[in-house]
Amino acid sequence: MLVCAPTSAGKTNVALLSILKTISDYRDPDGGNIDYSKFKVVYIAPMKALVAEITGNLENRLKTLGISVK
Repeated sequence: MLVCAPTSAGKTNVALLSILKTISDYRDPDGGNIDYSKFKVVYIAPMKALVAEITGNLENRLKTLGISVK
């Protein structure tokens, strides 16, 4: 998926929804376990400072699911 929009338009939230959809695709409906070895999500940003901000944001939001953000 590719999202292009102006600053503060919610691109990170759209990315987060896509990430959560991907996670749910690899979640066992019976036990609720997530098979982390089956998927990888890549988020690309144009500037190093923005990458640091997005990484921290996604890390805080996804840590309860055991998702590693680097």
